[in-house]
Amino acid sequence: MIEVEYKGRLTPEMLNTVHYKLQTSSAPKTIHNTDIYYDTANWDLLRQAVFVRIRNQHVLEFKFNEHKDRSHIQSTEHTFFLADMNASWNNLFASFLPDWQPASTIEEAIARNALSPLATIQNTRQIYTYQAMKISIDHVEELGDFLEIEIQCESTAELPLAHQRISSFLEDLPFQRLKVGYVELWLQKFNHKAYEVGHYQ
Repeated sequence: MIEVEYKGRLTPEMLNTVHYKLQTSSAPKTIHNTDIYYDTANWDLLRQAVFVRIRNQHVLEFKFNEHKDRSHIQSTEHTFFLADMNASWNNLFASFLPDWQPASTIEEAIARNALSPLATIQNTRQIYTYQAMKISIDHVEELGDFLEIEIQCESTAELPLAHQRISSFLEDLPFQRLKVGYVELWLQKFNHKAYEVGHYQ
């Protein structure tokens, strides 16, 4: 799955405009996410622009851009439910960490491969569905308020239309797209040494 994502800081004035645009959308769903990002002691994943997190102690997620595109607009995403893991997640880790030691559970994998928490991101999110877009209004603890717009694409052929839809939604908003994600913003504030080795700044 290819994810096209635009993210930017959200001002109160922008929020009013976004709510006006979303009048015909579905009612929002409010969720709280706790994302714990993991990496090696040398930040081997971060150096490759690979982000591995456990969301709500329920899902293991990988996000990366195969071409390491610095625009940080689209990424490849893989999701594994912790209650129903299979061998493919070990293979994915091994593709980025050559010395990876396979494990049967994520807890065992963390211990065997000396992974440790890189950042913990707490996010309260209102999610709207609007014209094939997932539009989120996020309050991220320690970081502030953000607007995030996502479209999931099955193939690269769908990407131009996805970018067009998002650009159309944003055309009358003073939107300044962030070139980094929440984890980079968190590292910039709380672990600048790690932030400096990252691909996106």
